Amino acid sequence: MRILFVLFSIFLSQSLPSQVLDLYPTEVNKLSFPEEIKKLYEERYVLYMKQDNKQVLTELERKRLDDLINNEKLVEQKMSWWDVSGMGCSWYCCGNIDTVIASSNLKKSGKITYIGANAGDDNYETAWVEGVDGYGIGENVTFYINSGQVDEIIVANGYVKTPKAYKENSRVKTLKLYYNDKHIANLHLKDELSDQHFKLWKVFGSHAYYNDEGHWIGYDGKLVPQWSFKFEIVDVYEGTKYDDTVISEIHFSGPCH
Repeated sequence: MRILFVLFSIFLSQSLPSQVLDLYPTEVNKLSFPEEIKKLYEERYVLYMKQDNKQVLTELERKRLDDLINNEKLVEQKMSWWDVSGMGCSWYCCGNIDTVIASSNLKKSGKITYIGANAGDDNYETAWVEGVDGYGIGENVTFYINSGQVDEIIVANGYVKTPKAYKENSRVKTLKLYYNDKHIANLHLKDELSDQHFKLWKVFGSHAYYNDEGHWIGYDGKLVPQWSFKFEIVDVYEGTKYDDTVISEIHFSGPCH
């Protein structure tokens, strides 16, 4: 069965479409970070940490922690309202991003940074902001990946931490997607404060995977020690105040074997 899977994957990789495909979101999940929910997460985190540090909770604190754990407004696996994937097992249980590098970034403001790595830090509060004059057309951010079977890319477009920041800053309208420096698709994003899901099956037809010897096989069927996805800004939705173009988060989904 394993041999058939390998042969099938290699066959598909050799028959990848040569044209660049236009991809549109197959799923759009609106994002919202209301202040009252933030306070609940922070309160739960404080009680969790107190318990983990072997401090004795009062009866009132224990009851409050139970209430917060069972609160339907809070995701149990998330320690912060800004967490993207939380503590539950996701692509990141198997997948590994080595580095995230941007072609440019806005200079930091106080303690707030805008570096490329912010787009891959599993945190909605931070963001990559390109750092050139104008709207950053042609600027890019590249994810170097060591492992993980990616069949979906999820983009939190714009500065999503508040609706005000989202509208004032520019957002991406179209991204060029490169796999190992080959232009394979254009991602067309909606102008919505949301997570936008892009399926890669039409592009690749199959996963990358580990072979029986533990070597990584890329989408092209070849052994690779590392592979990359590059996202290049092609067109934008203009901000009402700033021409800086922002991507808060790019994360990945796929089977974990």
